[in-house]
Amino acid sequence: MIWTVALIPLLLIVSLTASAMQIDADPRVIVSFMDKSLSPELDILSVATDISVDNHLVFQVKTRGERADGEAGDHLLLRILNGKIYGFLIPINKEDGDKVLMYESAPQHDGAILPQVLETSRGNARSVALNAKRIVNGAEFILPLDWVDFGENFGFDAYTVKAHVQGNIVEITEIYDQAGKGRGGRNIFSAVTLLNKLCTPQRLRSNQ
Repeated sequence: MIWTVALIPLLLIVSLTASAMQIDADPRVIVSFMDKSLSPELDILSVATDISVDNHLVFQVKTRGERADGEAGDHLLLRILNGKIYGFLIPINKEDGDKVLMYESAPQHDGAILPQVLETSRGNARSVALNAKRIVNGAEFILPLDWVDFGENFGFDAYTVKAHVQGNIVEITEIYDQAGKGRGGRNIFSAVTLLNKLCTPQRLRSNQ
C-alpha cells in the first residue's frame, strides 16, 4: 500500500514530463516563457505556424504587449533556416509602419543562435513575395509554400532585437528575447515533417 501511494505521484511526474516533451517536439509551434524583466513588447510568448486557405505558410509571432513608439532600432525578427538563414524584420514601434525587410546569411557553424550580421543583395522581402501584417501584440509573416525547399532541413525561431540597418546590411547589436530560449536543442526538422503536420486535418491535430 505504501509503495502504491508513493508510485502515484511518481507516475504523475513522468506523465507530465512526457506531455511536456511531446508539446516541445511539435514542429508547428514554439511556446516561450514569460519574462517579466522585459517590457511587454519585447517579451515573446509564442511562435505558431499554419497553412492558409490559399496555400501560404503563415508564421504568427505573439508578444506580451505592443507599443506605438520608442527606441527606433528595436525590431521583431523571425529567423528561418531553409538552406540559408533568413531574417525577416518588422519594427516594434507601430508608428514606424509595417515595412518588413528580409536579410540572409550562410548557416552558422560556431553555435551562434543568430548571426550578428545579415545581408542580401536583393533588397527587401518583396523578392520572395512575403506578406506581413501587424496583429494584436505581434505580427504575421506569410510566405508562399513554393519558397520552401523541401529537400532541406527547416527551422524557425523569433527574437526581439536591437538592430542597426544600413543599406543591404543589418547588424544585430542586442538580443532582448528569444522564443526558443531555454530549449535543450535547436528546433530543426525536415521541411516535409512540418508540411505533413500542418496538412493534418484539424480534427486530428489535437491527438498528435
